Amino acid sequence: MILYLISSIFFWTCTKGTPPQITSNPLLTQDSLSFSTQLFASGDGGYNTYRIPAIIKTPEGSLLAFIEGRVNSSADFGNVKILVKKSTDNGKTWSASIMIAQNGNLQAGNASPVVDYTDPAFPKGRIFLFYCTGNNTQANVTNLNGVREVFYVASSDNGNTWSPPVNITLLVHHPYQPNYNPLYIDSLKWTAYATGPGHALQLTQGIHSGRIVVPINHGIYNNKTNYAAVFYSDNHCKTFQLSPDVGLQSDETTAAELKGGGVLLNSRNQYLPGNYRILSYDSIGNLNTTTIWQTAFNHYLPEPICEGSMLNYTNDSGQQVLLFCNPTSIKDRSALGVRQSFDQGKTWTNPILVDTGFSAYSDIVILPSGHLGIMYEADNYNTIKFTAFKYGLIPVN
Repeated sequence: MILYLISSIFFWTCTKGTPPQITSNPLLTQDSLSFSTQLFASGDGGYNTYRIPAIIKTPEGSLLAFIEGRVNSSADFGNVKILVKKSTDNGKTWSASIMIAQNGNLQAGNASPVVDYTDPAFPKGRIFLFYCTGNNTQANVTNLNGVREVFYVASSDNGNTWSPPVNITLLVHHPYQPNYNPLYIDSLKWTAYATGPGHALQLTQGIHSGRIVVPINHGIYNNKTNYAAVFYSDNHCKTFQLSPDVGLQSDETTAAELKGGGVLLNSRNQYLPGNYRILSYDSIGNLNTTTIWQTAFNHYLPEPICEGSMLNYTNDSGQQVLLFCNPTSIKDRSALGVRQSFDQGKTWTNPILVDTGFSAYSDIVILPSGHLGIMYEADNYNTIKFTAFKYGLIPVN
């Protein structure tokens, strides 16, 4: 696959800007660690469609690629399983997929994996995969005609085997569905609910180092809209707490760590005017009732209303930067690009284009020797691709 650069300028402002004109230039020949491969294709393995990618590097250095396998159609609701493939050669080849989460013939999805590196009981690291189940469409759940529940499964052997599912709904959700479960009687009446999708986060700095942070968005019955937030754990996922909601209506959310242990949320703008991402800051990372998110549109980050993925990265100069991947078009889901930020997400560089055609949901992972990997939806949702390229190709302005 040929990668391209975008020459464009965006402005950090809270008013609508002029969409940039996009031009592209071919890159130099890629090195031997840069490549593109197909991970999943519609119809393979008895699944009508594969959607909603998430990817992480395991403690041993292998890659785990998670996906929703949608059995009967491409619809979000239906018979949906969570599958995983493993690569031990940095994404060039992959194992057969195995199913690690399901909800019978109903929905299990929105995979959000993370590695816990700090649990003394698991000195070689432990992987958690958070996900949601549903027993009705989102439209019906929004009207309290159905429920979303939240689970995790865990692996202490780099994704080869997984624990039974653990239901954490009452710890991270405010469900109101007493006919389904007599304990689901929370007066806040949250409705729709989604973890991520895409990888979650473990903090490495500050007073909350080691904290597991899982970005979410949820619906509220009273106003029929969604807000981003996180749930988090300071005891290796034995218990959980919820953060306050961010200040603007928002949807699918990705998270990264700020310098010193703060948390940045980067959310899909589903409900408000303008095609720009919503960024929310907790500069300390408390995430509790003391938190008042600093939330605003970011006009360096246009989008066509779609999921995006964000990642912390330390470059060869020792700089801590943020990376963000999403469709860069504001008209449709296309032109998947990766940008970087040197100032904690306030401004972002021009993107490198990973795919100039149709491209939608994605997740990003760090590879060896200064390379990055992107797992993403392509070809009008008919394939899931993995592309590796050099970090140094991302523009610096």
